[in-house]
Amino acid sequence: MAFKVGSDEGNSLGLPQDLGNGLTLRWAKPKDSAASSEFNGRILGEEGAPDEGIAFATQDWMSGKHPTVRPGDFTLVVDENQRGKIVSSMTLVSQTWAYDGIEFKVGRPEAIGTDPEYRRRGLVRQQFQIMHARSAERGELMQVIGGIPWYYHQFGYDLALAVQGERELFWVNSSQLEGEQTENYRLRPATHDDIKLLSHLYAIHCASSLITQLRSEAEWHFILTDVHPQSLNRRRFLMVEDRAGKVVGYLGLDYLPEVISIREMAVLPGYPMRLVAEFVTRALQTLSNERATENKSTASSRATFTLETSHPACVALSEQLNHQKPSSAWYVRIPDLPAFLRHIAPALNKRLQSSVFDGYSGTLHLNFYLSGLTLVLKSGKLTEVETTAHDESDAAFPGPTFLQLVLGYRSLSDLEYADSDCTVSNERSRVLLNALFPQRPSSVAALA
Repeated sequence: MAFKVGSDEGNSLGLPQDLGNGLTLRWAKPKDSAASSEFNGRILGEEGAPDEGIAFATQDWMSGKHPTVRPGDFTLVVDENQRGKIVSSMTLVSQTWAYDGIEFKVGRPEAIGTDPEYRRRGLVRQQFQIMHARSAERGELMQVIGGIPWYYHQFGYDLALAVQGERELFWVNSSQLEGEQTENYRLRPATHDDIKLLSHLYAIHCASSLITQLRSEAEWHFILTDVHPQSLNRRRFLMVEDRAGKVVGYLGLDYLPEVISIREMAVLPGYPMRLVAEFVTRALQTLSNERATENKSTASSRATFTLETSHPACVALSEQLNHQKPSSAWYVRIPDLPAFLRHIAPALNKRLQSSVFDGYSGTLHLNFYLSGLTLVLKSGKLTEVETTAHDESDAAFPGPTFLQLVLGYRSLSDLEYADSDCTVSNERSRVLLNALFPQRPSSVAALA
């Protein structure tokens, strides 16, 4: 997984650009780090309180240590009449993900903000145009954003990729040791020497997911050693060992202001998730109490498991976890849907081969109302994806709703129920769409 990063990548995409009224749109430089960090922390904070997490994340991205982000991946709008004051900004975090095992590049526009006095001038829209072009230069087939409701629809994004919900573990529901029992496991911080094993355990954690964020050795190293302790990107990784000191699993934790959130967890084959998970319920309470003592704060009464309900850890602790927050979704933009479908064709062909359409030849005409696609199948394989008129229609999906099906966020029946403009004209097409695009959870980390 290799990226060319830095302000000298490709061309300048027309920057710097004079926007009028003393405003200039340009790429950031290393010397902008302190001002960018202060700006993002102040603008993206809530109720007048700066967001230190995003401020430190900005420092991390601009430090030169991040594997895929450099200062030149930030756009800045500066007011030359105010001594070059930053008034709007955005960054592009490049990553590699996988769709059912098929790797593809992703761009994540992040830290998007504008000073209140400069809003409603189209500054964010102009930066999106630049970032989308930069993302295209890198061969990124998808852009993804988490964040405020509705806003990103106007830039070509749609809610289409599942984000895990949360389930609460109250300490009163923790597993308890009985009699003279002692712990069979213990926790220790992960180190750089654990990266190979962490990669293996992370793959186990993601095994049931349709879409996963991949981590290179360089990205693991950055997360473990270079992320600021207070950064938004900070995730604590702990190895689970048995009494003999052999690693049997791992945890990925976020220390949120009032609670510990478990976002990753896996055990090696041959070790019981049930017993490890029961140990974790006890260990988390100890960690929470230690954290409260260090911070001189009140100890939390719970932890949260930010995992899919089908995750082995949630299954193992099902009766001890309370339902709290349902799953939500990321905003997704796929600028060239035919190219994306061609790229993931090997995964789609595997699904066809294990379905009732093994060996099938035919066409599937999709109507998006303002455009259309035709999928051509020969001998059970997707061989062509063609942009077509929307006159013929085996199934119709308004706007970008088809992305929800492709990315496993909604089932076909869910889409039909939610939107009467989603229609399927014949039963063969319905069975084929269900075979090609089953509903599946995904596992994507917040950032890093």
